[in-house]
Amino acid sequence: MNTKVIFFDIDGTLISENTFTIPKSTIKAIALAQDNGHRCFINTGRPKCTVDDMITDIPFDGYICGCGTYVEYHDKVIYHNTLNEDIRKLVIQLCYQCHVDAVLEGKDAVYFTENIRHKDVSDMKKHYIELDCPVYEVKENELVPFDKLAVWYHSDSDIETFKDKLSPYFEIIQRADDFLEIVPLPHSKATGIQTIIDYLHMSHNQTISIGDSTNDLSMLTYTKESIAMGNAHPALFDKVTYVTDDIENDGVYKALKHFNLF
Repeated sequence: MNTKVIFFDIDGTLISENTFTIPKSTIKAIALAQDNGHRCFINTGRPKCTVDDMITDIPFDGYICGCGTYVEYHDKVIYHNTLNEDIRKLVIQLCYQCHVDAVLEGKDAVYFTENIRHKDVSDMKKHYIELDCPVYEVKENELVPFDKLAVWYHSDSDIETFKDKLSPYFEIIQRADDFLEIVPLPHSKATGIQTIIDYLHMSHNQTISIGDSTNDLSMLTYTKESIAMGNAHPALFDKVTYVTDDIENDGVYKALKHFNLF
């Protein structure tokens, strides 16, 4: 049998952004694929410390978190990139000087800037606290450990200066009109996949990825086969080898079935 390595995004792919649950058909499809000898991995922009119990309760073979900055296989950390002190100082200072709301994402904790104004960031902080994730605030002159970040900005934010100062060190992904995901170069969801297949001595021809957002493009354009959810950002549809149904309509199950994974 030609074993496949399948990489799943979380939000909008496994977890519905409407019901905040995983469809039963998705859980069944992953189990059937694993029973058939295939290996299933999470590949998310989230840091490991914020991955929900509903995800960790599924026996995934491993995790790529923080857009490739952290990689784990069967509970063993096989790669973790940490930002150096100078870069972390620069990021924190710019968050305050340029008036953006930020969440600094690390393997073991997340740190929010003070005086958050954006509702999405406030809601995220509240959600993480409800999930009992390690959540802290970071002051302007404080130094904390983190691997990547996300920022939301406002009409009075100096976002161009913020992006200009960080662009030599980070890939800056425009996730929404006022939302940036910021990943240290050269990391991406694709580099995380390469780390896994190198570790497992498997080939690129065995890889499949499935996602729904623009931060999934690096993995979707990298793997041999790629799947966009029916509810995905429209920019993904012409970049993948298959478009499946919406998450609410058994999209993951139908996709894995389409590729004869069970």
